[in-house]
Amino acid sequence: RIVTIHSFTPVFLGVARPWHAGVLHDHAADLAAAILSGLRADASLNVAANVPYVISRDADYAVPIHGDDRGIPAVLIEIRQDLLSTRSGIEEWADRLAAALPARETETTS
Repeated sequence: RIVTIHSFTPVFLGVARPWHAGVLHDHAADLAAAILSGLRADASLNVAANVPYVISRDADYAVPIHGDDRGIPAVLIEIRQDLLSTRSGIEEWADRLAAALPARETETTS
């Protein structure tokens, strides 16, 4: 699977963006739902799917090209920039994402 991370501005074209984070996806709805579920363990967070925008082939590359086109589940996690403006904010989000990302299932062969 592919998980990319980016940040977004808290205000765009004069409109406040209320979300703390978004998980953007196209084909990987199950992976996105699992990550959102993990993030929603903290009830104080406002997180949603496909915000602050949606994945498009014209504006994005990793998810549609490296993920969807190859059948690899791929998502983009967007975090609001003001939440990453301090070292403690960055560490908090690193810990939060580590806890929210589903453990990769391992395959065994006999």
